[in-house]
Amino acid sequence: MFRSLRFQLFLGIFVILLGAGGIIMVSTQQQMEQALIDAENRAARNVLNLIELQVSNRYRELLMEKVRIVAERRSTLEQMGNVITATFQAYERLVERGYASQLEAQSLALEWASRMDLGGSADAFAMTREGHLIAHRDRELVGRNLGALPDLKGRSILEATEEGITNFGYAYVIYEDEVVPAGVDDGRRFAYFIDVPEFDLYIGISDRIGDVERYVETGVEATIEVLAESVGQVQVVETGFVFIFDRDLQTVTSPADWASAMVGQSDEQTGQPIMEMFRDAGQSGDGEAVHYTAQLRGGPLEMEAYVSYFRPLGWYVASTVPTDEISAPARALVQRQVLIFAMVLGASLLLAWFFAYKITGPLQRLAAYARRLPTQDFTTAGEGSDALNRLARARSEVGGLARAFGFMEGELRDNIQALLNTTREKERIESELNIAQEIQRGLLPKIFPPFPDCPQIDLHAALYPARHVGGDLFDFYFLDEHRLLFTVGDVADKGVPSALFMAITKTLVKSASGQDADPATMMERVNNDLSADNPSAMFVTLLIGILDIRTGRVEYVNAGQNPPILVPADGKDPSFIREISGPPGGAIEGVSYRHLSLQLDPGDTLVVFTDGITEAMNPANEEYGNDRLLALCGQLRGESAEQMVVTVVEDVNRHSGDATQSDDITLLCLTWQNVSPQAAKDV
Repeated sequence: MFRSLRFQLFLGIFVILLGAGGIIMVSTQQQMEQALIDAENRAARNVLNLIELQVSNRYRELLMEKVRIVAERRSTLEQMGNVITATFQAYERLVERGYASQLEAQSLALEWASRMDLGGSADAFAMTREGHLIAHRDRELVGRNLGALPDLKGRSILEATEEGITNFGYAYVIYEDEVVPAGVDDGRRFAYFIDVPEFDLYIGISDRIGDVERYVETGVEATIEVLAESVGQVQVVETGFVFIFDRDLQTVTSPADWASAMVGQSDEQTGQPIMEMFRDAGQSGDGEAVHYTAQLRGGPLEMEAYVSYFRPLGWYVASTVPTDEISAPARALVQRQVLIFAMVLGASLLLAWFFAYKITGPLQRLAAYARRLPTQDFTTAGEGSDALNRLARARSEVGGLARAFGFMEGELRDNIQALLNTTREKERIESELNIAQEIQRGLLPKIFPPFPDCPQIDLHAALYPARHVGGDLFDFYFLDEHRLLFTVGDVADKGVPSALFMAITKTLVKSASGQDADPATMMERVNNDLSADNPSAMFVTLLIGILDIRTGRVEYVNAGQNPPILVPADGKDPSFIREISGPPGGAIEGVSYRHLSLQLDPGDTLVVFTDGITEAMNPANEEYGNDRLLALCGQLRGESAEQMVVTVVEDVNRHSGDATQSDDITLLCLTWQNVSPQAAKDV
């Protein structure tokens, strides 16, 4: 009997109650009262800290939102500037092609800029080197000397623009505009300037600053409204309260008439104004309580307050409570403790045996259920045992434990079933991705050497996607008996979307090659088709080249693709061919591309690649780099195209090591030999 759990529970309860009672009775009333007073003081300080934290978080949100808006508007101005620059460059190309004179092209560009409506308060304009406006949406401002206006640093706008463009290639200028539209009371603007050397002028895009500051002011007003509502609901102890006042000792938020009643009152003991006492305590920052006596509730009342200072807004947060309310719970608790102890001890001794009996039986049944649990089949639905269901209906800890057992069993069944379903779904997705990978590989040439009957060329290519499917592409085929078309591209993304865009691009290139013999015209067709219906704003960098196998002449167009490498057969160092025909395809509709050409000597090799090679990272986040690729190509001079591709890819893999492949890798090597088919057969 003495070793049973039932007796041990009974004896344990008796010993615990007796010991606790002895400790409580030995404790002094003064210690208990001081402990409760300290607890109430901490509660008051915690309330103060919570209110201060709410103010701080709200203010931080306003600052972060202001920074975000400024950054967003700067980005918008830069994007607009890039669009305008690209358009002006397009007009300059009219001059290069002989379609218009320099004066006509400049006139057309300025007329286009004058008609631009950027929406809202944003304006685009053109300014001469002397600072005079020559293009603006408001035609009345044309001719105005904008460059003479001072910026916020005291420099002229023209000086600030020239300095920024000289140092950074662009300039940001903040200034006070004298010309302010009707209904606008703030003429401050910030402007983004770009140099357009083709037309010897500056392009500017400006916007108002006042919108951002009005947002912050509105946010502060909204913060006061939110705090006024929340502070009014805060109650410290019984009748204590929290309020906020500013550096002028005027209340910002007040939940009742108490705070306003204290404005103008002085402490009856020291004679110092109460609000000044609050301000001094907040500025000291030592966290000490302010004790004072104020005329409240019809008479003098001893009060205790804690004050915190929030410097950014110049606000003081005060939490104050009557002193007698802090000590009252301690006195009442000491008076009740003796009576409560006696009642609890008597009732506990009577019920201890009963509870011990009630607890041990269910625990034994739960133990038996737990022993049977490992033998359950969790892959099938189960309803649980009757004994467990009866225990789970109890509202005691044992019932909670029984419900936890039942919940655990149900969760195990659900999790195992979910795991099985997830595994099946993962296997299905893996299967579909593998099929997609095979389909994408089927779109690319995969038979090497591709033209065994054509000794004039040695060609090999490889593509390694970063995921199951990728956005890189390569292709090559003969347009006729003597002209070989080859192309390498990189879609600006990875995964399934870029794979679809890659397939479309490859199809469009093939279609365009059947209609035009000029690579630049092909690229224009591909770009227009991609830009016409491109809601996701994807784009592709692309190089399209046509090699005349009789002469070694390469006509090509490079739309934003990495510059190819020329490896001369005469022993000279390899070099990048850095000429660019225009922007990537799919970005802007109606772009014209420049026709480029290159003469290969016998034995010269052209290496075309995507940035997955040069930007390959190792575990230390170091890139493979252009210099390493250039040096390796020089070492591989005279090797076959296949050997060059294999060696470069192996070197990239050695550099990457255990790092995850971050981008698709594509490489095409093409070597031209000035031999005739008959001469090759004779050899």
